[in-house]
Amino acid sequence: MIMLTKLKINNFKKFDNIEVELGQPVVFIGPNNSGKTTALQALALWEVGYNKWLEKRGADDITPSKRPGITINRKDLFALPIPASNLLWKDRKTHLTRKEGNQQKTDFIFIDIIVEGIEANKEWDSKGYLLLA
Repeated sequence: MIMLTKLKINNFKKFDNIEVELGQPVVFIGPNNSGKTTALQALALWEVGYNKWLEKRGADDITPSKRPGITINRKDLFALPIPASNLLWKDRKTHLTRKEGNQQKTDFIFIDIIVEGIEANKEWDSKGYLLLA
């Protein structure tokens, strides 16, 4: 049996950087717009990415040497109905622009969702960086 023990979220919707301990049992309580649903959506998004990874790469390809990511597009997100994919990012910012000499450089801002757990008395973590197409 798998037990999730921790959820870490960065740059997802209203969350900059949070950590949620998942003990037995977990109840999300808080006022409206405090992030209860957002935390559950992050977990659902992690699951979409994890299942897509298994579908494309298989369970044995944990650290591929080439292209360590998978593509998720908005159509894959039926669990998170959204009109625009940039709504998933903190403050809707998907890129960071900076000056490097006379050139302007653009970096992606990744959504980082890390889930930790225990299975068969062994601890594990699953890191995932999300870049939607």
